[in-house]
Amino acid sequence: MRICRKRLATSAPCLRFLSPRRASPARLLLDMQPPTPDAQDGQMDVCLIQVPFHAGDDRHGAGYGPGRLLDAGAAELLTSRGITVTVERADRTTAFRDTASSWAQENRAVAALVSRAMEAQQLPLVLAGSCTACLGVLGGFDHARCGAIWLDAHADFNTPESTISGFFPGMTAAVMAGHCYVSYWGQIGDNTPIAEDAIVMLGLRDLSPEAERQRLQRSAIRVVEWRDGRPQGDVLAQIERLRRRVRDVYLHIDLDAFDPEVAPGVIDEPVPGGLSLEDAETIVRATTRHFRVRAATLATYAPDRDHDGRTVRVVLRLIELLGDYAGRNSWLG
Repeated sequence: MRICRKRLATSAPCLRFLSPRRASPARLLLDMQPPTPDAQDGQMDVCLIQVPFHAGDDRHGAGYGPGRLLDAGAAELLTSRGITVTVERADRTTAFRDTASSWAQENRAVAALVSRAMEAQQLPLVLAGSCTACLGVLGGFDHARCGAIWLDAHADFNTPESTISGFFPGMTAAVMAGHCYVSYWGQIGDNTPIAEDAIVMLGLRDLSPEAERQRLQRSAIRVVEWRDGRPQGDVLAQIERLRRRVRDVYLHIDLDAFDPEVAPGVIDEPVPGGLSLEDAETIVRATTRHFRVRAATLATYAPDRDHDGRTVRVVLRLIELLGDYAGRNSWLG
């Protein structure tokens, strides 16, 4: 396991179911922002953690996503708001051999970085090539009383018994809920399942096979699906219901939750009819207003599939919102 580290000092403020000659999207965002007040005592620092793998495989195009986001100014977007940022990178020490062993090695590094960030009273903000990184994130801290808000076009709720493809990332949320691979997760770190009734899934619109939909319907997970760009339920009501259940949450955003016109640069085949940026802003604001966000993951950015930097701008806006949360909240331990 190899871990790379860089620390950036703060700069002066300025729903259920890039070209070097041009300004980066982050620079454009910064230019549009009003000046921010001086940093106040008690705000959280942020640890940006790069996970340049797709389920342990660094040969996949999504592995380039975290680095591209940093090149676009993700860290500077936070430091410009008076937040101290540490940049980390989770790496493997051996070449890719197979998904099972390489994924485990990758996520042991992720768990170590998340644990270290929390010990340093930092908010872990993870930029990952695959949703499977969430198991490393959760493995890095005691999440026994934690809920999860999960934005995704897919439920990732298959098990080895229900899947017809064997695609491991498609089982990520099922592992998180304790339905499969619990011992395998245990070699990463804390493998306490997130209770079904403490999970809210938003943006879902592509469940496969039918057994996955049936599994989800039998569960206590709250789902707001999306159809034709609209939620098929009351998103804020589900977040409010979760607020009565837990105080802390893990926020997970797979970028394919967005409509492909909004964020085309994702690793899976785009699924039309997803979230708008405004939808996501509403969800993130509600999440950061009602909960203590223990960690957040932004996953599956594929630079080679992006168009005109649209997906980069979406991710930078999400980072900005999470930076606002860190800037107004002290570490509560």
